[in-house]
Amino acid sequence: MATDTKAARWKVYLGYGAFALVAFVLCLMFTFPYDMVRTRLVTEAAREGYAVRIGSLRPGLAGVTATNVRLSKPPQPLSAETVAALASGEGGLLGAAELGEAVVLDSVALRPTLFPPGVAVRASVMGGTVTASVGWLGDTTVRAELSKLKASGGNLPAFTGVDMDGELNGVLSLSVPKGKGTEADLSQANGELSLDTQNLIIKGGKASIPMGGGQSMAMDLPQVALGGLVGRIQFEKGLGTVKELKLQGDDVELLATGTLKLGKRLEYSEPAMDVNLRLDPEAQKRLGLLAAGLTILPPDKKDPSFRAAKLGGFLNRPTFLPRR
Repeated sequence: MATDTKAARWKVYLGYGAFALVAFVLCLMFTFPYDMVRTRLVTEAAREGYAVRIGSLRPGLAGVTATNVRLSKPPQPLSAETVAALASGEGGLLGAAELGEAVVLDSVALRPTLFPPGVAVRASVMGGTVTASVGWLGDTTVRAELSKLKASGGNLPAFTGVDMDGELNGVLSLSVPKGKGTEADLSQANGELSLDTQNLIIKGGKASIPMGGGQSMAMDLPQVALGGLVGRIQFEKGLGTVKELKLQGDDVELLATGTLKLGKRLEYSEPAMDVNLRLDPEAQKRLGLLAAGLTILPPDKKDPSFRAAKLGGFLNRPTFLPRR
């Protein structure tokens, strides 16, 4: 009889535990401040010059999951009325003309982390996965990994204006110290960026090509087989040294050495790289005006089969000059 009583008591405890868990999940579903989360994401993105539209928000494993997330760069700064409409989830009538073409993320899951205190993110996007974590104990630590993203997915061709295909992989690991205020200072970051892409190909589209010291020139792009891009850049106090940066495909081969100086904002980072470029003869015929423009680049002194250039300026306004 005592054994039966203990077994029955065990079942009661299990039932209470299951009930508590179900009650907690239901309470989370009905009381979680989804509107506050949406408003914070939309307003922070708008402050950085982007528009965010979120299809739905729901509870995830120890966090929250957003689905059908669209991120775009509006042609004009967003008005307060537009930000309010996006924050309330009523921006469905706004299209590419007002908000720009958007990169589409199928789902984004966010959850808090305890060791170290911070946040972890996992996103399904472009047919692959992006995982990231940010820690706020002491220096801000950032780690992000891109796995098997398709360059043709997530509406990326419309977002960039370049119709591409191929697989994108990479890992970024940074430790970012705090500046004079409380914000992290990217220009003093330490860490490493590695890239490993496969079978990249440009199928068409239009892109602004930096040529000479003036403004970039918009050009129609023919099909170009870029192949694989392998790279590794190590950062120390904001100065990134290129350990390896190589693009090799059927139509083009590119080698780069030099540095990338991080700015307080990523778009103001300054590349200072020597670039050697070689085109396949058949690719030169297809590239037309672009290939003709590359003829202003002098032959490399060590290997005259390459053209020698200097990549400078800023990431948001690069220059591509002959290297003397």
